[in-house]
Amino acid sequence: MATILIVDDHVLNREFLCTLLGYGGHQLLEARDGVEGMKVMRDARPDLVIVDIVMPIMDGYEFITAMQNDPDIAQTPAIFYTATCREREATVMAQACNVRWVLPKPSEPGVILKTVHEALGLPMMIADYEPARIMPGDRSGMIRVDNQLVDYLVDLEISSKLIARLGQDDVVLLLEAKEIREVAERLSVSLASLQEVSLHLTALVDLGIELAAARDPLRLLEAGCRVAVNICQARSAVVAMYEPDALVPRHLVSRGIDAALASRLSLAPVSGTLTALMAGRSVVCLSGLSGNPQEAGLPDWHSPVHSFLGVPVASRDNIHGWLYLLDKVGGASFSEGDQQAAATVAAQLAVSYENLQLYAQIQAHHQLLTAEMAQRLQAQESLTASLRARTVMARCNQVMVRAIDEAGMLDQMCQTVVETGAYRMAWIAYAGPTGELYPVAQAGAHDVKLRYFPSDWVRDEQGWTPAATALRTGLTGVVGDVMAILPLQAWQELACARGYRCAISMPLLDDGIVFGVLTICASYAHAFDASQIDMFEELACDIAYGVIHLRNKDGRANAERSLQASEEKLSKIMESIDNVVWSHSGSHLLYLSPIVKQVYGRPAEDFFADAKLWYAVIHPDDAARVRNRRGKLLLNGSITQEFRILRPDGSIRWIEDRAKAVRDASGTVIRFDGVEIDITGRKEDEARFVHMANHDALTGLANRNLLSDRLAQSMLQARRAHGLLALMFMDLDHFKEVNDNGGHLLGDLLLKAVAARLRDTIRDNDTVARQGGDEFIVLLTNLHTQAEVVVVVDKILAAFIPPFLVDGQTLMVSVSVGVTVFPDDSDDMPALLRNADTAMYRAKAQDGTSVQYYSKEMGVLSVERSDLEARLRVAADHRDFTVFYQPKVNIDSECIIGVEALIRWPQADGSMISPALFIPVAEEIGLITQIGEWVLRTACAQNKAWQDAGLPRICVAVNLSARQFMQPGLLESVSRALRDSGLDACHLELELTESIMMNSAEHFITTLHALKSMGVQLSIDDFGTGYSSLSYLKRFPIDRLKIDQSFIRDIATDPGDATITRAVIALGHSLNLKVIAEGVETAEQLAFLRANQCDEIQGYYFSRPVAAGALAELLEMGAG
Repeated sequence: MATILIVDDHVLNREFLCTLLGYGGHQLLEARDGVEGMKVMRDARPDLVIVDIVMPIMDGYEFITAMQNDPDIAQTPAIFYTATCREREATVMAQACNVRWVLPKPSEPGVILKTVHEALGLPMMIADYEPARIMPGDRSGMIRVDNQLVDYLVDLEISSKLIARLGQDDVVLLLEAKEIREVAERLSVSLASLQEVSLHLTALVDLGIELAAARDPLRLLEAGCRVAVNICQARSAVVAMYEPDALVPRHLVSRGIDAALASRLSLAPVSGTLTALMAGRSVVCLSGLSGNPQEAGLPDWHSPVHSFLGVPVASRDNIHGWLYLLDKVGGASFSEGDQQAAATVAAQLAVSYENLQLYAQIQAHHQLLTAEMAQRLQAQESLTASLRARTVMARCNQVMVRAIDEAGMLDQMCQTVVETGAYRMAWIAYAGPTGELYPVAQAGAHDVKLRYFPSDWVRDEQGWTPAATALRTGLTGVVGDVMAILPLQAWQELACARGYRCAISMPLLDDGIVFGVLTICASYAHAFDASQIDMFEELACDIAYGVIHLRNKDGRANAERSLQASEEKLSKIMESIDNVVWSHSGSHLLYLSPIVKQVYGRPAEDFFADAKLWYAVIHPDDAARVRNRRGKLLLNGSITQEFRILRPDGSIRWIEDRAKAVRDASGTVIRFDGVEIDITGRKEDEARFVHMANHDALTGLANRNLLSDRLAQSMLQARRAHGLLALMFMDLDHFKEVNDNGGHLLGDLLLKAVAARLRDTIRDNDTVARQGGDEFIVLLTNLHTQAEVVVVVDKILAAFIPPFLVDGQTLMVSVSVGVTVFPDDSDDMPALLRNADTAMYRAKAQDGTSVQYYSKEMGVLSVERSDLEARLRVAADHRDFTVFYQPKVNIDSECIIGVEALIRWPQADGSMISPALFIPVAEEIGLITQIGEWVLRTACAQNKAWQDAGLPRICVAVNLSARQFMQPGLLESVSRALRDSGLDACHLELELTESIMMNSAEHFITTLHALKSMGVQLSIDDFGTGYSSLSYLKRFPIDRLKIDQSFIRDIATDPGDATITRAVIALGHSLNLKVIAEGVETAEQLAFLRANQCDEIQGYYFSRPVAAGALAELLEMGAG
């Protein structure tokens, strides 16, 4: 007999072949993979090798190739033994490497024995042997797999003994041919069944491993579908998964059906048998079908079906979908074993699918936690850095006030910066006569006296270092990341070698002249944010101040005065930080600054004497929220609260309290420290600004802003209630004559009287607003019929019949009124306002008090609007616009310091269409961005042309519309305009209206900072006409506030306008902003603005907007 080597990574396959071939007397050798098989081949030199194709280490193809490359074993015959699903590929592979025989898994024992004997060149032992076939109906399935295996092994043992007896002559004579055949058939059935069970188990084990590794639902379903088809020997299969309560599959995978049918199944609602599978947990097995899919409960457009096996894909708690197999290969129906196998696959799919969903939830939660931790860490790091810089400032101030000599002060300054701030290095150098730097003090890493100072820290061929920037420009030089500037220069290499990743250098100035540099280096990139830079710039100023005064002849006296001033400064800082400073043990007060008497109206002694008084003075509406302060401090470490207090005189003040818990080295809270600010003035200013933003300064009526808000709310309520509302647009007839004859004061008094009469006439739920000038709008709500509208309108008109007694004069006032009704005339707010305005102008054409109700005929005016829109589109395409420039003038020197670019639209007849007419249209039809970009490019190019012509370098201001500012490509548009024109960014100013910036302040802050980082100047236009939040305003990186001309127009005569203007100037200066007034037309206006320290002005008093050539002449005159 022969020696046969079996190479297979599955032990059941090896044991099956060893058992089958062992009865033939062959010597069987085993190997788990190709590498082990090659070793056995070279050692044992077998007569035949049976090898699996797919193995983890050296597969079958590689094994055969290696064997054929070895002359000693190259001629050994080989048989590929592979899964049925890979038989075609195995045949192609066998032909490629000259392997003659391929056995599929599973194969009948007779086929295996015949193939092995053929490969060995041996005759069959029993010539008429024909193995019995395993019929599908004979298998009892996998329900009792353990019992089956026991039965098969018993049959194998009995058959083994009978075969052994064949070797005894006397027994052979007693056995008849029939008994021999029964033995052979029994052996064949047992071996075939055992192989089938082992392959099913192997496939299910492989499926479990593959499902456990799957992270994609489709890959998971594909694996299950493939294994189900292979195990159950089906022509095709479909598996689908559903979301809870869904009718259409979320995932669907098929095998053996065409793509079109699979696509249609993926979109079809669940029905028929599939509904039954989803509703219960039973198996549906059908056979003997005619081919009509509806017999199986499938749609009529399904492919033909002759046998059907369907199982639910369900776990213990949930049913996720279904799996069905069609048309048993080689049989008329699916057996009980097939049903159990399909159910097992479906159960594995359900568990793996749930695990995959759980894994996805865990991953999402992990990502959420990671992001939240990163945000908290970033905030904590920013706060820590800021506190560290503040501590450095405080301790350096202490060093400065105690310093008695220059060298000692500088050394201690450097030491304090490094030790307190945990920075890598700090050094101070003085400037030499030829621009070099000489170090005079240092501390930190490499803290040894420098034998030399590298010149590369001052000059570099590729650019300036931070110290060079500070020395040459007098400005702070910052390198956020030393490694980010490529290629590395000598100073960078030296910095990296010493562990410096970030450096900042501040100039030391004496009367504007740089005499030294303070440099601080950190070991990590981007160590200094804007707030830290501001503080270190202040520190550099303090150091320069200290050096200058210590150098004076009477240095000691100056030092004493400096010490006294610094101590007073430090004392004032401690006493005035948010006004009231307090410390509390948790049970009683430890410290309370004396200034508490000014804020609370009670001396500090009262609070020490009565521990409950601290909370007793809190306003009852705020008390409950404030009393939990201690708990919040223990939880969060620090808090900021705003609340009201009641003073003994009954007055109320607003307090902002900032507190923190102080802990000892063990983490135990030992006290609570805090400061309180009296923010009553701020609250009153905010309330005042809110009122000013929503009310007319002269009459106290609602302004456009408040009217728009109430109109929007009223329209929403009317829609819900299916009611009506009306807008009355009122214009006082001949009001100009009152102003001309009696003066503006009389006109203002009349407007106030009209406002008062309207306010007394309207109902409580109606609104009267001043539109501007002598125009008023009345919003009438809670109306249900047109008749009600007429009644209310007539009542209001009747209020103008009696004369007005104003300043001793009797005035008869007639009005022209236009009325429009919502929703009959329009359901759009701008359209309603236009309709009322149109009707008012129709009424104005008549004499005396007249009212006109809007009608569709009045919409003829929209034709003109359409004509304007069409012409505007053509003009935008052909760039038929031009740009005029209006000078901005310094109020003290009266020199031109900038211009504002203003678009104009010239016509063929030489006239100009006002921007007030076409800009709103451009906004509505989406052309404003295109037009705005053209103005931006034109203005930049013109300013650069002026500069190239030798004219003074001024800043050109360009207005940005809301839509232009919100476009995603704004930053690139500005950068491209500067790049194409060659204009330096510092000579471009972008103007944005107050309302634009406040509507989406958080969104705009990022964009504003990006623009600011380019070097562009920013200003708020029309300031005072909208609603500004002071908390946002101080965060905006703006350079200027422009007071709206509506406040400037009557500034000399209107106390309200004068008050607003003064407030805006003071606000701007408190925020370190330049303030410019627009619309200045008279000397009285100029005198008022100059007296109130306005910085810049713009208006007809100096120049109207002019063409570029005329502006150049003005610049030449100013330069001359």
